Amino acid sequence: MTAFTYTPYAWLDDFRRDFSRLVNAGYDQQNWSPAVDLAEDESGYFITMDLPGVNPDDVEITHQSQQLTVKGKRDWEEGERSSLSKERWRGDFLRRFTLPKTADVEHIDAKYSNGVLAIFVPKSREAEPRRIAINVH
Repeated sequence: MTAFTYTPYAWLDDFRRDFSRLVNAGYDQQNWSPAVDLAEDESGYFITMDLPGVNPDDVEITHQSQQLTVKGKRDWEEGERSSLSKERWRGDFLRRFTLPKTADVEHIDAKYSNGVLAIFVPKSREAEPRRIAINVH
């Protein structure tokens, strides 16, 4: 028996990719958007971004007004080859994330390993629940 995964809306991904190629036909570099996972636990917020083939020196992370911005570029030399097909995105990318007010933006940490950028945004101490003492008269 063969395993088959039914993805009813996969055609939307194909359409988006093909439409983007049609619109950007003739351009050597295109904007692209890397895949991102967002998660949260009691300690903070996690942003994990797939950046295969991206040099970490070409990535810039900035914060301003509760907005975290990750931008960079992926590029490579094709040399003397003439391209027959291009399915891998290259060029500039930009992703923005609005951080909650509970984020401790002074202690954001970013690590890059094996083509994956992992950003940790801790929650501030103010976000931690605290017990209120009851005064008895």
